[in-house]
Amino acid sequence: MISAIKKIDFKKPEVIAATAGLGVLLLVFMIIPHILSNRQLVMFSRIFILAVYGMSYDLLRGYTGFINLGQAIFFGSGVYMGVILLNVQNDLLFFVLALLIMTVYSLIGGWIISKVVLRTKTVVASAMVTLALGEIVRNIAERWRDVTGGQDGLPLGSSRVALDPLFESRVGAYYFAFAFLIVMTIVLRAFILSPTGRVMMAIRENEQRAQFLGFRTSKYKMIALLVSSVAAGYSGVFFSVIVRFANTDYLSITYTLNALVITLVGGTGTLYGAIIGSGFVTWIQSFLNDLSRAYGFELLKYPMLFVGSVYILLVIFMPAGIMGGIYKLMDTWELKRQKKLESTKK
Repeated sequence: MISAIKKIDFKKPEVIAATAGLGVLLLVFMIIPHILSNRQLVMFSRIFILAVYGMSYDLLRGYTGFINLGQAIFFGSGVYMGVILLNVQNDLLFFVLALLIMTVYSLIGGWIISKVVLRTKTVVASAMVTLALGEIVRNIAERWRDVTGGQDGLPLGSSRVALDPLFESRVGAYYFAFAFLIVMTIVLRAFILSPTGRVMMAIRENEQRAQFLGFRTSKYKMIALLVSSVAAGYSGVFFSVIVRFANTDYLSITYTLNALVITLVGGTGTLYGAIIGSGFVTWIQSFLNDLSRAYGFELLKYPMLFVGSVYILLVIFMPAGIMGGIYKLMDTWELKRQKKLESTKK
């Protein structure tokens, strides 16, 4: 990644504009929490964390072509792990401990899933296997009431709502979630640009050709699944501090589909598209819930119906997703610019 950065010509106008734009965007996100309400801060914090969750799914779907319908296993487990440990002692030490435990849990769980799934022959079969595994974990959580609270859920103790000193206020939680998004985006982007990531993309384009070139595709799929599982688990731990509650819904197919929709709306195989997708899905869910409470429309209590409708429209008119559409526009603009330069030279 460092070598790639060194190759960038920072004197080019487009690079200067992109760098300046990124700097302004970061500055805006650093300033706005001081003018937002607590409710809006919570929404932005959710967007940042769910964006990482979406990226974890995009790592599989967008860069290897693998469909995992059990991604919520790790996200939901992370939420539970955060709530359980922070209910023991709400400080930074136990928060880090939750992350460490989730690292081990995600690696072991991802390895087990990879060993089962990679034996299947078709994409549909592997998707059904991961769906079944996800339902098994959710049912175990529902019946393990002493630890998980079952269907009633498990709240973060009311006397322990602040993770000192980082979460003394919603502003602190916002900054921590924002920092988490930045760090994980850099880490996952570096992974994708690594030789391993390049092989993953080759598998997505043509797995047989990658095998003919001598790559053990099952090995690289397993690596992608492990990294994706850890990222999803971390997202769950951070999410637990924002929502301050854990229940089995976070382990259900609904939250896996959330990650899928976030990825597809933002743009599959773009990584950054998950940020746009997360913002869209989170905002529309909040907006429709507000309308439902204000006007009593029962249909508005199911925002995923509207999100799904928007997704259908995107598939028809913008199949590459929002970020994919932006990339296509940029490529078109660059192609026109090059043709114009060539014509002026003649």
